Amino acid sequence: MRQERRLPPFLTSAGIARDFVASRLRLWGRSGQIDDGVQVIGEMFNNALIHTPSRDYIVAVDWNGGAVRLEMWDSSPHRPTVLPIDFDGEHGRGMHLIAAFSETWGCRVVAPGKCVWAVLPDA
Repeated sequence: MRQERRLPPFLTSAGIARDFVASRLRLWGRSGQIDDGVQVIGEMFNNALIHTPSRDYIVAVDWNGGAVRLEMWDSSPHRPTVLPIDFDGEHGRGMHLIAAFSETWGCRVVAPGKCVWAVLPDA
């Protein structure tokens, strides 16, 4: 099953993205993955909002009876940059958090933008 939601470039949309992912996981009986899923999609959305000016973004959740995959689509073809961790800094930890809360993650460029994706660990 795959569901997606198009969201405008507003700070409040990050909360809508988190709620969307949580509701899909709950509906599909994947409640044990909600915390990780909400953390991952929140980081993905905030990264896109900060680094990729766009008219809108697409958040997708895909579950085929196996792994749960989250996707964040934006209009920039530039891959996310994984910065060295600065524990005292206020920024630069997003991709590290995505890696920590997912089993695997990646990015694929799809004209005119990209899709950052993550597979959640099984609960």
